[in-house]
Amino acid sequence: MLPIGEIYSVLVYAENRGFFADLEKLYEGLPEKECTGCNVCCQNPPDASLLEYLYAFRYCREALPEQQAGIIKRAVEYFFLEPAVPEQMCPFRSAENECLISPVRPLGCRLFGLLKEGDYEKLEKERVEKLKALAEFLRTEHGIELPHAVLASRPYCDRSLGNDTARVRMEQVDEYRMRLLMLDTGLVNPELVFRRRTLCPLPVHLAISVLNAGVRAKRLDVMRAFLAGSREPLDKYVGRVAGCRL
Repeated sequence: MLPIGEIYSVLVYAENRGFFADLEKLYEGLPEKECTGCNVCCQNPPDASLLEYLYAFRYCREALPEQQAGIIKRAVEYFFLEPAVPEQMCPFRSAENECLISPVRPLGCRLFGLLKEGDYEKLEKERVEKLKALAEFLRTEHGIELPHAVLASRPYCDRSLGNDTARVRMEQVDEYRMRLLMLDTGLVNPELVFRRRTLCPLPVHLAISVLNAGVRAKRLDVMRAFLAGSREPLDKYVGRVAGCRL
């Protein structure tokens, strides 16, 4: 949502106003679980709020100087191919299958494996229905046929090992999400927040920051070419962020 030139001033503002401390308090209310490394939650990364993006951006800039170029490259690829390639992994996942931003990962990532199976299936059904609507729009309006595998549900992850006391209830999820939105209203126009314009996956946030509007407008063209077997447009635009740093 924010171009790279605007991020730094908003970042300083968020730090000075204690927004990151508020975000950390929100996360502290969640049960902490060990990850089994199955990678399921690293496919189709969940939406993150603007403040969560700034939190991860600051961490990448300060703690991951050597990995920044790779993260940015993968984020741009993810942006162009997000709804078209089901096997894409989160750009913040390392080659060793570790989350590079685990200490600052967003709420959606933290919730994976903490819901009861029925609640998870409900949310997953909603996610797939949105993808189906997008697939129909792309097919009818732009002639782009998404692979059927894109619409598959992700399997349930039970990190609680049957311990219901460490679950997060749906009403708690709604409360956490509302708190995130309220924090975002301190950063941008509240109307944008409640229209959910500040919510998108972290890699999309990052790609929007490093790509200008003209390049972002080529998204459908790049996707169409890729699905037809050509990487040329994708490689062209990914090449424009080579050497980019946060």
